[in-house]
Amino acid sequence: MSKSEDGIERDGLRPGDLVIVTGGGGGFGRAFSQRFAAGGAKIAVWDVIEETGEETVGLVKKAGGDARFFKVDLSKPAQIDKAVAATVKAYGDPYCLINNASIYPRGSVLKMDLETWERTFKINITAPWLLAKAFAPAMIEAKRGVIINLASGRALEGTPNGANYAATKAAILSLTKTLALEWAKHNVRCNAIVPGVSLTAQPLEATTLDELIARGKARIPLGRIGYPEDMAGVAWFLASRDASYMTGQGVVMNGGVLMEP
Repeated sequence: MSKSEDGIERDGLRPGDLVIVTGGGGGFGRAFSQRFAAGGAKIAVWDVIEETGEETVGLVKKAGGDARFFKVDLSKPAQIDKAVAATVKAYGDPYCLINNASIYPRGSVLKMDLETWERTFKINITAPWLLAKAFAPAMIEAKRGVIINLASGRALEGTPNGANYAATKAAILSLTKTLALEWAKHNVRCNAIVPGVSLTAQPLEATTLDELIARGKARIPLGRIGYPEDMAGVAWFLASRDASYMTGQGVVMNGGVLMEP
């Protein structure tokens, strides 16, 4: 860390720091894991699917990085507690928590059942809240730490057949701001990434790859969809010393299709 005239420390991710990535088995989560590992971080890959989580660990290790897989269903607080304890035992306390995992079961307001609605909230907003509560005390004590939450453009615009998802992503933005305000005095920063349409499994549930790419060319000012590596670059910046004066923000990455004031 370094200080300037005001005597306040500037800090960022250091080699050997632990980064926890939920939903690390694929998509954005895999890209986050690989990018941070390449920068010297240790990676705790959290996912409910063991096969894909271990694949991410294998890719990180093949590239010379350090990663371990932790199986957890984020809809179950008891499993979250167990994964927290196992991660800390294996690696110690994290410098950075990336709340990436989420689900997007589609359905109209009138047709969606209560169970689906509540499961979406458990995974998309309650789990990030629980994880922030679990890991923040150590960050506060150390006077250094970063939390990165994944939101969505759906939080800003809403979406047909996705009120559950849009509502949780709007809640993530609000949670991000509140955590930032509560913990700024402890040098613990919290920001969110707001991705646009990207090449991940989620949009491909409702379309084909060719159609997705064509949509990007036709509708997005930069002429393309996003890729996991795009989001990984932003996450790396948010955890770095270069972003030490940045907290409580939602960084919109969508090729210019939706521009925040």
